[in-house]
Formats: sequence, C-alpha cells, structure tokens
Amino acid sequence: VKRAIDIVELIGQSVQLKRTGHNYLGLCPFHQEKDPSFTVSPSKQMFHCYGCRKGGDVFAFWMEYHKVSFPEALRDLAERYHVPLPKGSLAAEDKEKWSERASLLKVNEIACEHYHRLLTESAKGKPGRTYLEGRGITQEVLSSFRLGYAPDEWDSLCKVITKGDLGKAQDTRLVIPKKNGGFYDRFRARIIFPIFDLRGRILGFGGRVLGDSSPKYLNTPESPLFHKGRVLYGLHASYEAIRKSGRAVIVEGYMDLLALRRHGFQEVVATLGTAMTREHVRLLKGYARE
Repeated sequence: VKRAIDIVELIGQSVQLKRTGHNYLGLCPFHQEKDPSFTVSPSKQMFHCYGCRKGGDVFAFWMEYHKVSFPEALRDLAERYHVPLPKGSLAAEDKEKWSERASLLKVNEIACEHYHRLLTESAKGKPGRTYLEGRGITQEVLSSFRLGYAPDEWDSLCKVITKGDLGKAQDTRLVIPKKNGGFYDRFRARIIFPIFDLRGRILGFGGRVLGDSSPKYLNTPESPLFHKGRVLYGLHASYEAIRKSGRAVIVEGYMDLLALRRHGFQEVVATLGTAMTREHVRLLKGYARE
C-alpha cells in the first residue's frame, strides 16, 4: 500500500504545499499556526511538523487527519489506491472494529436511500418536494446532495431496516428505543440532509421540519460515526472548488449552502447550525487561504 502512494500527492489533497528545496512546506493541519512548519519529504515518504511534533508515514497522516484507527486507514488507502489486501491481513480485534464501522455506514446508506426514494418517487414525499421547489432547490442539487424526506410516521424507517440491524440503527442514532420494547424513528415529517465525509460516506443526518414544530432543525446526536464539531456539511462536494479558488465561504446551515450552490457558488461549507470549531478551521485551512 505504501509503495502505491506518493505522500506529497496524498497530503497535498488536504494541505497547501509549496516546494522548498528537496521538501515541501505548508501550514500544519493538526494545530494552529501562522508560519508554516509542516514539512513533507518525497525522498523519505514522511511528514513532520516542527510545531506540534506530529509526524510519520502515509498511515500516520491518514489516521490523525481522519481520526481513524490503523486498520481503517489501511483499508481506506488500499481501496483508494486499488491495492488488494490479502485475507487475514488484520488482527481479529482490528478486523472486528473495522467490520463494526462498516456495518454502521451500511445502515446509514440504507436510510439515505429510503429517505431519498420517498422524496423523489413516493406520494408521501410530496410535502418535501413542494417545500424544496418553493425554495428554488433544483433537481440537480437535490440529487447531488441526496436529499430525502421522512414522512410523518413513527416507523417508516424501522420498516425497511432488518430486525437484526435495528441495534445498529440505534448506534447511529437513527432510531430510538421504546420503553416497552422496539424502536421508533428519530426523524419524522422533515426534509432529510445526509451528512457526508470527504469520501462521500454518510456519517449522520440533519432534518428540517416543515411545520411550526420545534426544533426547526434536528441533527443526528453524537455517535460512533458522527461528531458535529469535526464535520463541515458540503465539504465533500466543495473542497476541489475551494482549493481552486483559494477561498471558502462558510454559512450556518444546510439550506444556506444549497441556496448558494444554486446560484453558482461552489466553494461553500456549512457548520451544521453550530459554532465554528478549531477542527473546522483545521479542515479548511489546508484548502483555502481566505
């Protein structure tokens, strides 16, 4: 896997690097700094920050930047660079952790497909379609961000998730356990906004109510996959435009971002209705100067 990867190319997708002699220099993505102290060596295939002292190879960077374990980094990079892994290449404990994360991502994908199908194909999704049309959201934006609709039902999602996976859906905070047994849906009568990581995998969801109910916006609570302070909505679709323009436009919520995208602003991210965090800044500064 390491032989298949150029560390400069990999890190350069997340950090603005400038050649200085034999190495490359940039602002460290792991701590705040004004003067660059983060170096990448193409000859050694290593990185090192003289400020926070973090360093290592491609796996160390991927683990620290994406907050994943070594087995996850190995699987991610092998998949990204089309390197087949031999069976039994992971220890049993590591394999179990990776398998658990994969199963949670699978449940989120099932939920996303369900909500998107209801919005685009079902009569139950008409309130959502009417609302989005009224807000000027185009079919292109709706499809590219895989928007969905949760009907005003207690068990719409529970019905499409197999009984064996309902526990996983609880872990991703999609369903809530009843006091007398069973589960009910967290999102009801809401427009659904899937929240993606940089690889396009679904970490969580946001929902906007159509009536006067409170809260107006509801995000997935913290889960093994979703940490609101570390995620920027829309970054998976915007980071290339941000890198090209050198500018990131930061807005508060989902609809703000989609409205700007509709008007041609591609370099937009949203903070999910929460405060800007250090992690948000670190994510963005590798792509944008402004």
